[in-house]
Amino acid sequence: MKILFTMIIFINFILADSSNAQNKLIAEDCVKLALKNSNLIKSTELSIVQAEKKIAENKAQQLPSVNITGLYTRIGKITSFTMPIGEGGKKRTLKFGTPNKVNFNINLQFPVFTWGKISDAVEISEIGKKLSEVERKSRISEVTNQVLRAYYSVLLNQEIIRLNRKNLKRAENFLKLVERRFKSGGIPRLEFLRARVQFKNTQNSLYDSRSNLIKSKIFLSRLIGRNYKNINISGSLLYSPVSLDEQKLIQQALSTRSELNIINIRQQMCQTQISLAKNSKKPNIFFTSGYNVMNGFDPMNPERFIDNWNAGVQFVFPVFDGSISNYKKQEAEIDLQIINLQKKELKDIIKMQVHQAVITLKQTENNINTQSENIALAKEALEIAEKQYQNGLVSSLDILNAQQTLAQSEFLHIRAIFNYIMAKLDLCKTIEDYSLFLNKKD
Repeated sequence: MKILFTMIIFINFILADSSNAQNKLIAEDCVKLALKNSNLIKSTELSIVQAEKKIAENKAQQLPSVNITGLYTRIGKITSFTMPIGEGGKKRTLKFGTPNKVNFNINLQFPVFTWGKISDAVEISEIGKKLSEVERKSRISEVTNQVLRAYYSVLLNQEIIRLNRKNLKRAENFLKLVERRFKSGGIPRLEFLRARVQFKNTQNSLYDSRSNLIKSKIFLSRLIGRNYKNINISGSLLYSPVSLDEQKLIQQALSTRSELNIINIRQQMCQTQISLAKNSKKPNIFFTSGYNVMNGFDPMNPERFIDNWNAGVQFVFPVFDGSISNYKKQEAEIDLQIINLQKKELKDIIKMQVHQAVITLKQTENNINTQSENIALAKEALEIAEKQYQNGLVSSLDILNAQQTLAQSEFLHIRAIFNYIMAKLDLCKTIEDYSLFLNKKD
């Protein structure tokens, strides 16, 4: 019976551990959840659908338009007179209308030639769709950047908790050692109090780091749409150096940055608007046709319905519009000049951002190497201080200082790795490519 009970507990433990492992989120999982739940991205997707409807609306102008109208009129008095008609002088009454007048019309109009106005309108709406698509790509990049920063902030706080626990264990062991020597009369009370204060401070640091972890999870939970209490992050802060070719990165940024692509699209739109303004002064040709049914037309039988049809060509030439088209053309040309200046300025800014990101990466990389060396030195110093303390050559203050130096070096090292990751994210944001963190297929 005991064996069976033990097996059940073991199986439940394995299943629970497996379930926890499956619920752990990696960076790709967090990004996918955020992209799925982002209202900003959903709004840009609706903008794309809206732009598609605008394209369809403008293309519909190329199709014929058909209008059906019907009119019923009740007339109070009808003019009439009686006169002899035909052989024998038989009198007939002639009525000019009917008290119940009905008029039914079907009219068709088809744009035969509009001098490119409709095609320009379609092109502008298609450019608008491209603009919405680029804005969606920009929003995806922004959300991805926010999520990765939040994800690595959680990992940083988890790592700080791990270091604080290690420091607390170290401070606790030293406090026990000092307490034994104090009780035996080997050291004064001052040294015992110093060790106790150090232990309390380390406890407080651990509490603060746990609070910071909760706050970082709350921020991440807002992005991915989950309760922060149910967030379990998998991963660790690792230093993964990358090889950088600044010129290639600049070219990549110039080809992928959404802001620059938006400016290129705005250039196309301005050029099309200039063409549309020019063509607005040119003539249009329409084919028109109609079919009409009405009564009250025959004075001999006003109640009888008579039908007729017509067809023709309509020529519309805007002779004078108060120079509105000229002003629109000039406005579009000025907009194009402004956009060209903005494009040149943005290119310079992008080049500067890439250069700064590369410098920051090299700077943080050097800092990581420095802190790694400092940790090794601080560990050696602590070992020497502990041995000398056991031999009575140094006081507890030297031990405390050595512990603080080691703890500070460890914190600075992990912070340097985090800063390196943030610098890589800055570079990814500059080139709008996060393949350094995510699988390219994602």
